[in-house]
Amino acid sequence: MPVYISLIKLTDQGRSQAGSLADRVGEVDKRIASLGGKAIGNWLTMGRFDQVAVVEAPDDETAAKLLMVVAERGNASTETLRAFTMDEVRKLQG
Repeated sequence: MPVYISLIKLTDQGRSQAGSLADRVGEVDKRIASLGGKAIGNWLTMGRFDQVAVVEAPDDETAAKLLMVVAERGNASTETLRAFTMDEVRKLQG
């Protein structure tokens, strides 16, 4: 299944609700599962981004749908990268 890495910055609204971050991430994880995906991990980070999330989704359309759900809530902005395993790279080169 394709892997997506999301670099997340909290908005002012998201920072004001930082105390419920773990619960909100849990809600998103359930949404990911309901769409056939899997949350691999979600980390609070220091530096340019506030969080990093790694997710498997069946396809780009499903990943985009999940990102729209996050955007609609207004708590964060995201930059998402499609990640390729080395096996996938080999297939691309073949």
